Amino acid sequence: MTQNQIYITVAITAIVVFMLVRSGEVRWWQAFSASLLGFCLALTPVGSMVIWAFSLFMGIFG
Repeated sequence: MTQNQIYITVAITAIVVFMLVRSGEVRWWQAFSASLLGFCLALTPVGSMVIWAFSLFMGIFG
């Protein structure tokens, strides 16, 4: 993933997490989205693998 794609992923997941907080209802995919935001922001070595897997997943289904 390029740096711009990381910024876009973080922005989208931040918007989703913000909407979740406002709604007060959390499903499994919403919790996954919030955890993805945490990994992207931390940018740990595990975060790099999660970003790679997410981009692979989006490439297959997107």
